[in-house]
Amino acid sequence: MCLRQRMIDLHCMGLYSFDLLLLDVGIFSSAYVLLFHRSKVKLATALAWRFTGSNGNGHAANDVDKNVDARLQDSEPPTPHSVIKMSLRDRSSSMEDPDGTLASVAQCIEQLRQSSSAVQEKEYNLKQLLELIDTRENAFSAVGSHSQAVPVLVSLLRSGSLGVKIQAANVLGSLCKENELRVKVLLGGCIPPLLGLLKSSSAEGQIAAAKTIYAVSQGGAKDHVGSKIFSTEGVVPVLWEQLKKGLKTGNVVDSLLTGALKNLSSSTEGFWAATIQAGGVDILVKLLTSGQPGTQAHVCFLLACMMMEDESVCSRVLAAEATKQLLKLLGPGNEPPVRAEAAGALKSLSAKCKEARREIAGSNGIPALINATIAPSKEFMQGEHAQALQENAMCALANISGGLSNVISSLGQSLESCSSPAQVADTLGALASALMIYDSMAESTKASDPSIVEQTLVNQFKPKLPFLVQERTIEALASLYGNALLSVKLTNSEAKRLLVGLITMATNEAQDELVKALLKLCNNEGSLWHALQGREGIQLLISLLGLSSEQQQECSVALLCLLSNENDESKWAITAAGGIPPLVQILESGSAKAKEDSATILRNLCNHSEDIRACVESADAVPALLWLLKNGQFQWERNCCKDFKPPNP
Repeated sequence: MCLRQRMIDLHCMGLYSFDLLLLDVGIFSSAYVLLFHRSKVKLATALAWRFTGSNGNGHAANDVDKNVDARLQDSEPPTPHSVIKMSLRDRSSSMEDPDGTLASVAQCIEQLRQSSSAVQEKEYNLKQLLELIDTRENAFSAVGSHSQAVPVLVSLLRSGSLGVKIQAANVLGSLCKENELRVKVLLGGCIPPLLGLLKSSSAEGQIAAAKTIYAVSQGGAKDHVGSKIFSTEGVVPVLWEQLKKGLKTGNVVDSLLTGALKNLSSSTEGFWAATIQAGGVDILVKLLTSGQPGTQAHVCFLLACMMMEDESVCSRVLAAEATKQLLKLLGPGNEPPVRAEAAGALKSLSAKCKEARREIAGSNGIPALINATIAPSKEFMQGEHAQALQENAMCALANISGGLSNVISSLGQSLESCSSPAQVADTLGALASALMIYDSMAESTKASDPSIVEQTLVNQFKPKLPFLVQERTIEALASLYGNALLSVKLTNSEAKRLLVGLITMATNEAQDELVKALLKLCNNEGSLWHALQGREGIQLLISLLGLSSEQQQECSVALLCLLSNENDESKWAITAAGGIPPLVQILESGSAKAKEDSATILRNLCNHSEDIRACVESADAVPALLWLLKNGQFQWERNCCKDFKPPNP
């Protein structure tokens, strides 16, 4: 059979046999390759568009796409060598790309590169590419690793139709979810066309541009390259200009643009000068009252930073009567990010302006700030926004009151004049917040006396104490003993800290006994051994080693460790109460801290008595200790083994 007839037969059998023929007979004629490859592409493309048009979706086209090589650019016809490579790739694709995602991504990008593609086809391919990124796990990395993906997308963003620009911006914004790709998009020259799209009259275009600008600006202070690019391209003035205009899209774009400005504020050169020149203060004050929650949170953050950067901004904020709006945003009707950032703005305002401190106090701001500090506890708020709300509100209180020590003192004194248990609980919650953030700066301004604070809190333990008051008192004591600057000045502070930790986790009778022990220590009524009532306390702690949480186990073991270090009677008490087996069990399955404390206790027991040493050996402690030494989980051999006496053979 002649070669020409054989090729025609193979072509009639299917679209793909020509590649196999090239491999089988080694034909490298450019004329034949070009002729048959073009006919194959034209037929496949016609089938794809026909199926798409007939059923209203791209499923049939996708089926053809998985079996046909992507069209190459008209200016770059395939060579025999490239056709052979494509055939080899097809043979292994089922193993490397089982669901066809990589092939679909590559095909979309190659089709986007075609200068002859229709606008509708480009929009379709961009939508398909975005859908792949959003729905296929490996599509994101496939787009990111394709060398032509970002250049093609930026080119379409720069010179495509409006619809193509919007879709290209959406795809680039999705790529910015990963920082390495975000930098690649930024370096690809996306900023000028994005600013152009933002300035367009299309609401959809403005939203797409704002989303991508926000996404690409999320590098923060570490993004030195981005800082130069944003500064060079004059992004900040453009964003303020668009906010000043009041875009058709309203709050959607306002939130995105203020978010982008928040991202850029810590890194972009000349940010504050450009902001003040653009009238940023007036724009922010206006958005503070009219914006949506997302916008308001960003606005409060930017106002706080501006006031710390330039004190003259404070007078303009006061003149605009923004203080009352900031206090209003502290309330429980607002979202946590808004409340946290509003507290941050009040913190900056009160730190920089004496007149502002008077105005906040005169606007019933002190009760509002106290309520903000206890909001996380009362409303079961968690996370970074809850912590920021608590800390910012307390710092604002400290600014108004002349220092954190004055706040602590005032709150302690006000406990005596509270008229209801709920008011006592709120005051204790605020006191706990103040003690939590007390630091060296507060210490240098005016030092607090922790013993006075401790006694004030202990006095709250009264007969038939309401549960809420007891809970808040324990919370405040936990803040006191957990503060490194304050606790170091108190006796038995570590034991008290551990007892408070156990009290928060224990229940019923165990909790009552632990509270009694804590009060005895606070009132200096003997050592930890006596506070825990000797052997009874040992038995209680050992009972808490069993079915308990990791944190409760750590506290119990740590208290036993303190007792074994301080009191010889405790060693036989631990042994007699059956403490050795659970301690050995902790060596095998406890946390690192619990293991270390358990090993220390066992060392103390073995060094105290030959009989106890034999009990430790019979409980199979030696293999567990050797395993810990071998794996080096902690420095027990340094702290404990130097004094450890092995059992007699």
